[in-house]
Amino acid sequence: MRLTEEVILLLLNDESGYLEQVAGWNLSCVLAGAVLADLALELRIDTDLESLSLNDATPLGDEILDPVLADIAEDPEARSIQYWVEKIGNNSDEILDQVFERLVKNGILEHAIGGFWSLTRNATRAGFDVSSGQTQAIVRQRIIDTILGDGIPDPRDAILIGLADACDAFRFLLLPDDYESSKDRIKLLGRLDLIGQSVASAVAVTSVRRTIAIATRPIPNVNLLKLLRKKSLREGNTSKLLADLYRDYGPVFAIKKPFTRSKVIFLSGNAANIWVHRHGRLHLRSREFMRDLEAVFGASRSLPGMDGAEHYRMRKALKTPFSPNRINERLGEMLREIRLVLNTWNEGEVIKARESCLKIFSGQQSQYALSMNISEQMDDILMYKNRALITHVQGSLPRFMLRTPRMSAIRRRIEDVYSMIQRLHTPALRENKPRDLADDLLSLHASDPQYFPETDVKFALLTSLVAALYMGNALTFSLYNLFTHPGIYQRVRREAEALFGDGDLQPEDLTKEAMDTTHRLILETLRLYPIIPMQLRDVMNGCIVEGYELPVGQRIVVGSTAVHYLEENYPDPLKFDIDRYLPGREENMKHGAFAAYGLGTHTCLGSRVVEYELAITILMVAYYFELEVLSADKPLKINAFPTTGPRKSLKFRIKSKRPIGVGATGNACIDLSAKAEMAPHGPGKIHNRTCLG
Repeated sequence: MRLTEEVILLLLNDESGYLEQVAGWNLSCVLAGAVLADLALELRIDTDLESLSLNDATPLGDEILDPVLADIAEDPEARSIQYWVEKIGNNSDEILDQVFERLVKNGILEHAIGGFWSLTRNATRAGFDVSSGQTQAIVRQRIIDTILGDGIPDPRDAILIGLADACDAFRFLLLPDDYESSKDRIKLLGRLDLIGQSVASAVAVTSVRRTIAIATRPIPNVNLLKLLRKKSLREGNTSKLLADLYRDYGPVFAIKKPFTRSKVIFLSGNAANIWVHRHGRLHLRSREFMRDLEAVFGASRSLPGMDGAEHYRMRKALKTPFSPNRINERLGEMLREIRLVLNTWNEGEVIKARESCLKIFSGQQSQYALSMNISEQMDDILMYKNRALITHVQGSLPRFMLRTPRMSAIRRRIEDVYSMIQRLHTPALRENKPRDLADDLLSLHASDPQYFPETDVKFALLTSLVAALYMGNALTFSLYNLFTHPGIYQRVRREAEALFGDGDLQPEDLTKEAMDTTHRLILETLRLYPIIPMQLRDVMNGCIVEGYELPVGQRIVVGSTAVHYLEENYPDPLKFDIDRYLPGREENMKHGAFAAYGLGTHTCLGSRVVEYELAITILMVAYYFELEVLSADKPLKINAFPTTGPRKSLKFRIKSKRPIGVGATGNACIDLSAKAEMAPHGPGKIHNRTCLG
């Protein structure tokens, strides 16, 4: 194991899923120092307190060390060690990515969506296996034991101690009393090895130099008249509008609010996306803009409004319910819910596209989250959620608009839904039944009611149903693209026939290869029509992005999906082309070029589930139906607020339909007595759907 890897393991914080919050440039210097120390241990270079010299330019076969070794070998001038620390430190982001990838590849760390890392089960806090077959103590505990003990460390540990001290990491790694009593020993141990001493000295000097103020540029203001003339604004295409503004003003620009002095700062473009993904956790947070929305539902906080360690803890708790494995456990129920809606589509009729697709996911999502179908209440939930977003997050309407008689009546019905969920999720009623999201959230509440109080359970359960709206919009866009491209439809239909032609599918049938065309259809749809094109954040620590200063407390908009419409990422970006994602092209893999699920720590936790459910639903529609998009020759009209979706005017005509059965794994019979118990206002309020068989 290289010192670069051990430095990362030393600084990894189990509670936050990332590194201890050492100063950014200090961490860059320490990574650079670890690279130089690794080269010195391999006898490729020599160092003293002032200079660095080359011993051997032979490559080591190491993708991190060899480029640095080549740079040293090619430089004709004698350089100080500080020079090399600073030069390598400027590329520390790439080095950090490579080190994390190596630790994941070697089975020591596992990576979670959102940029979180944790030790694998095989690499416990007690130790882990290294390539030599030996078992050694995990780095952090080994170094702490060395500092708190009275022995002499080996040279590698002395280097690590010197590097960690150079970035002032021990104030995080040790308890306060231990840190105060060990300061002298830390300094002493860090000086035991000449390599570590010279590198740590260079790190300290370079870090001090880097603190000199960096000149920044004024943030350009968007001309409001020019903004109003933008075609993309009139089209409702937020992502394309953000791309237009990026081309006009660069990666950072501001829009002043009319009739006020306040402004909102926007970040867009690949470099800004990369910065947010890598460094947003240190400088941005989401708590402020979510606070009012949470208060509407009586909650203290929610997953979107959490940051740092508590956010990571919640994501870990929800990892299982938002995994494809949970879908596989309940695949039969999912297929049944889809067929129940598809059976209402009749050949020759015209259906409202967005409304029909939302119905498909209303049933799916409520069954998945609650093990009950509340699709009839979904309109109320979504209407109330949209009004809450518009009034308390976007501020487009006065807040009293959420307290109108109609909204108050809906609020009471939502409370009835929550009471119904509680009644049907007692231990006795849930015994021997497959787990759902409500089970997981209620278990988390029971295990730690202070961390996750009942008020937060209610908000999490009800807002989880809002995913039906996002997925319904994504499905509508996907079907629009599918049926306006006959060649793609035929390819997807062949995939569907291979999966459904011999009876109902099983989880093992749903391989990447079996759904390849369908999956690429989804990716290209989410590129052209991302459902959440931007995210709101507040600056909690001042920072500089692409030469522009973002002050503390500033509200910013991360225009993450502007990159979807940039030629440098996607040639001819207005063209619908699913072959962009074929091996050899893979345009979405360019760094920062695809952000349909957000960026950084708040990347959508359920992104894999979204694609999985969308693929299954699209395949079923393609298998049973041939649809015609009405007015397909006209541009698709988009509704941008409060979330991106096609307008209600979009309609499909059903040209042909295959008979739809319940399927081998689907049981469409519904216990009417159970439905009566589910009804918030009595059994007469629930639609009486009888057995399809």
